[in-house]
Amino acid sequence: MASSEPVGDFYVHLIRGTDVDINMTSSTKLLKGKPSLSTSTTEGEEGAAPAAAKMEEWAQVYPGVRFLTVCVDAVGVAKQFGMMFGLNKAVNCYIPSRSYFPVGYGQLGCSGFVVSDKNGCFVSRKTMAYLDYGEGAFSNLEELLRVHFDQHKSHPESNTYLNHSSEDKKESVDEINDEPVPSVGINSMDSEHERCEEALSLLQGNLTSKSLENFLVELSAHFTHEEQLMKDHGFGNSSRDSGFSPLVSHVKDHERILDIGYRELERSGKKAQVAAHQIKLMEVPPDTKRTLTRPQ
Repeated sequence: MASSEPVGDFYVHLIRGTDVDINMTSSTKLLKGKPSLSTSTTEGEEGAAPAAAKMEEWAQVYPGVRFLTVCVDAVGVAKQFGMMFGLNKAVNCYIPSRSYFPVGYGQLGCSGFVVSDKNGCFVSRKTMAYLDYGEGAFSNLEELLRVHFDQHKSHPESNTYLNHSSEDKKESVDEINDEPVPSVGINSMDSEHERCEEALSLLQGNLTSKSLENFLVELSAHFTHEEQLMKDHGFGNSSRDSGFSPLVSHVKDHERILDIGYRELERSGKKAQVAAHQIKLMEVPPDTKRTLTRPQ
């Protein structure tokens, strides 16, 4: 059941297409009248993208629920997410500074959604995290909408992405895979990205345990180096008191990706022979850690 505790105010600028409302809107106004689901996004956080994409998909099939995609980064990032995921039915907005952030709760969408009832009171401060449960987190959210609000999926309206045929999507993926990895402006990272891309190409052309293991060696080493650079340069607010930490969620997304690969090696009966220093992930706050199942 929903609690009687109000979500409380945070303030946003609404974005419609490329137009930004210069006036600020309070969450109290946005959350009243309908059950609401909120997710937060930021630049450079891969795990936030699936959550943002899901918001527009849900907004098209759950007309009785309001879906808010709240960017906690710059307005340009919010616009980029809006264009990438065709945010139309979902509300697209951004918080201009930390002084307007919610108090006492909140996390990036990849770490769970905030759900409130039609009175703007909490139903869940943090649903199951995509970084921990993958697509299962989305299925759990849909069950929550059914149980708490009696909301069921309707047929989606016309949507460019949702209505692509599987063949169209396959061609689109192939086109993306053919694109070179863009430079990030750091030579060591560019070089590692190239090696990871080469290892992935070899894996795609030769689906063997050895090719997968070689790819994971490159990927593990790259992730470890990247995470250390982020920590050294203060990227993403590593404070364990903040729910909006791109660093913490970035590390967990790395863990999730590596877990998929190592589990596949286990499934095929081959143990990965990866040096300990290559799979040692940077320490993150204890409350964000997962138990990894990678073979040692």
